[in-house]
Amino acid sequence: MEKELLYIGSNGHVAAVDPATGEEAWRTGLGGGGMFSSTGTQDVTVIQHENRVFAGCYGHLFCLDAATGRIIWPNGLKGMGYNDITLSIGGKSIQYVSSHSHSTTHT
Repeated sequence: MEKELLYIGSNGHVAAVDPATGEEAWRTGLGGGGMFSSTGTQDVTVIQHENRVFAGCYGHLFCLDAATGRIIWPNGLKGMGYNDITLSIGGKSIQYVSSHSHSTTHT
């Protein structure tokens, strides 16, 4: 039986971490030319299903091998813009939620 990993998306990357030790098993950058814009500072939404990890980043969708982090396929989601991605598969759903606080100073 394969070791269960924790999948994390941050700053245009997806990483797999051993939840028992915190040791990183792999890390994959999602940007880098071709038909995709650089995603180095973008939030990443991830969801794992069977032996794949799906990652949404800056309006693009990526499918990665859960064991190695190798990108199996990318999809630029042509015509859908470059917003955050919500993912749902197998009864699981992941949404990116952002909160902003504003401070005002009165003099």
